Amino acid sequence: MEAINASQLATAVMGEMNSALSTRFDADVIFIRSPMRSPLDSLFRIEIEMIKAEQRGKGKAKGRDRLCLLLETTGGYIETVKRLVDVMRRHYKHVSFVIPDYAYSAGTVLALSGDEILMDYYSILGPIDPQVPDEAGGTLLPGAGYLAKFQELVQEINNARLSDAKAKQAELAYLIKRFEPAKLFHIEQAIEHGQALIEEWLPKYKFRSWTATNSGKKVTPAMRRQRAKDVARVLGDASKWHSHGRGISMQELEAEDIKLQIQDFGKDKALSAQIRNYHGLAVDFASKQGMQAFIHSSRNGMRRV
Repeated sequence: MEAINASQLATAVMGEMNSALSTRFDADVIFIRSPMRSPLDSLFRIEIEMIKAEQRGKGKAKGRDRLCLLLETTGGYIETVKRLVDVMRRHYKHVSFVIPDYAYSAGTVLALSGDEILMDYYSILGPIDPQVPDEAGGTLLPGAGYLAKFQELVQEINNARLSDAKAKQAELAYLIKRFEPAKLFHIEQAIEHGQALIEEWLPKYKFRSWTATNSGKKVTPAMRRQRAKDVARVLGDASKWHSHGRGISMQELEAEDIKLQIQDFGKDKALSAQIRNYHGLAVDFASKQGMQAFIHSSRNGMRRV
């Protein structure tokens, strides 16, 4: 008999941890650690369809109607987020997001598509700041920063006195050379798209169980839509958050500016240990395997993105 190796042992333990969380949440559990960019959406669709096909093969009709998604991401493209949500809502009635560490930018938009969000004191979301590829096309850069720098240079040039025109020639030359109108338009559209999706998804999913205010007033559809607009506006305010990498804690999300209800998994020591151990082992194992991004489920194990 061949001895088990470390990789096989880690894979087995991660599968057991995933299954334990699945039992705890009464949901299919998937862990995504990846930027929001292709081919994540295609791999995720295949993952979900395989899980559902297996459940149907075992005589479970449509299978579970709940999904619990552990999410860790630096952000990415809003278009990818939209496709992920389309897949989830095609197969599940209820979606929960667990944020063990961070979910920035487009990851925040994705989390806000859920029926509930679970965080602890260490978890953070981020401002809505769609990313764009750099000139080489490999690295994603904060779109809001690109847009803010363009607006800053335009303002400097427009405010310059005629006598200072020569002094602004360098800024003008840089503006003409570096800033592409098509890219600026794309960033503006991506920011608006992200906010529009939040305004659509919050009333439809997370706010649908919000039926009365703290004072007992009945909540109307118009009130849900207005709250969603307020949340989208605050999270999309680059001047408020200053940085793409600015973390927004559970406490800040629940504060007066945003007023989102977040479930604190840290209050349940057993659940917190399950989430942290699963997250920690999966991230460490992927790192040792040279995986920058992955999807993990109990059915298919860890798959590179």
